[in-house]
Amino acid sequence: MRTRLLVLDMDGTIADTDLLLVLSWLELYRRHAPEKKPSLSRIMEFSGPPIRDSLAEEFPDKDPDLLVKEFSEISGSLYEKWVSTYPGCLDALRKFKEKGVLLAVLTNKRQDLAEKVVRILGMEGLFSLVLGGGSVPPKPDPTGLLEVFSRLGVAPEEGFYMGDTEFDILAARNAGVPSILADWGPRRLPKGLSPDLRVSSYQELVEVLDA
Repeated sequence: MRTRLLVLDMDGTIADTDLLLVLSWLELYRRHAPEKKPSLSRIMEFSGPPIRDSLAEEFPDKDPDLLVKEFSEISGSLYEKWVSTYPGCLDALRKFKEKGVLLAVLTNKRQDLAEKVVRILGMEGLFSLVLGGGSVPPKPDPTGLLEVFSRLGVAPEEGFYMGDTEFDILAARNAGVPSILADWGPRRLPKGLSPDLRVSSYQELVEVLDA
């Protein structure tokens, strides 16, 4: 069956925000827990889950709502300088669009930040829909993914959802949407995670979906 819709996660999938994430968290540790010495692997675990949950877990004695605001201010000042896309991403997405595949983004990132990243990466006009956090429950809840497919008029089995974390794969599974694991980041994935497809580059993604 021809792929009609490719939905992508943002951080770690189309946008390389790892350095931005690390810098933002290090600043929060400096301000609120200078005694902590987090490992890189620990910080990378915060890419995927809702940011409020991660902040509440790491700084339990602080107001999580204020921390979310602070994190947004810190990271927001770093986007223009530190966000980039992955090799081959733009070319691959343009090829899919030229072939009539609909493209969309579903991310737990705030809507305004998601739209900002699309602009920074020069991806305006590529996506039929960008759906950020706030209006739908965070992944792995399937509501957002099902809404994307519904709004674009595509059946769940006629597309794919691609992401780099267990939350993405579980969201796809919960929605009945075939999943693709973007297997190029530093995330530690749980054993037994079984995406329908696994790719290590955008070139491989093009080859797999064109097969």
